[in-house]
Parts: sequence; structure tokens; C-alpha cells
Amino acid sequence: RRARKRDAYVEDVSPTKVFERDAWRCQICGKPTAKTKVAPHPKAPTLDHIIPLAAGGRHEPANAQCAHFICNSIKGDRSANDQLRLLG
Repeated sequence: RRARKRDAYVEDVSPTKVFERDAWRCQICGKPTAKTKVAPHPKAPTLDHIIPLAAGGRHEPANAQCAHFICNSIKGDRSANDQLRLLG
């Protein structure tokens, strides 16, 4: 919905397929997500845009990754380059 509002490229993205591709592991911190939890549980898996929509990222599987709700929330609209700062 947000991508369409910004006139961004939109492709069907299945969160479950992305989570399975990423082995249900948070791509920000590297730890496993809690498959049975839902947001706003901190360990719940969420769909994260590697390059945020706000920064011109595309809504497509190649720009999506699995992330904990808390990690995704902390990352906010920072890009993938800024993501490393969260780990340091």
C-alpha cells in the first residue's frame, strides 16, 4: 500500500516465501525469528525492505528480507549501508 502511494515499483511479495528463503533468520542481527509470534512481539518475523521505500526502494522479493520486528523498527527508514551500524 505504501509503495503504491509513493508510485514505487510494486511486485507481489509473499512474506512467507521471503521468510523461508531467509531460513526464518533476521537478516539484520542474524538471530532466528520466532515463527509463531506476530508483531508487535519483538522477535516476530517482519518483511523488511533492504532499500527503504522512502529512499526509492522497490517492493519486490529481491529488495525484501526477514527481520525481527524490533530490529526492523530500530532500522526504520535507513538504507542497507546504514544497517551495519546497528550491528556495531
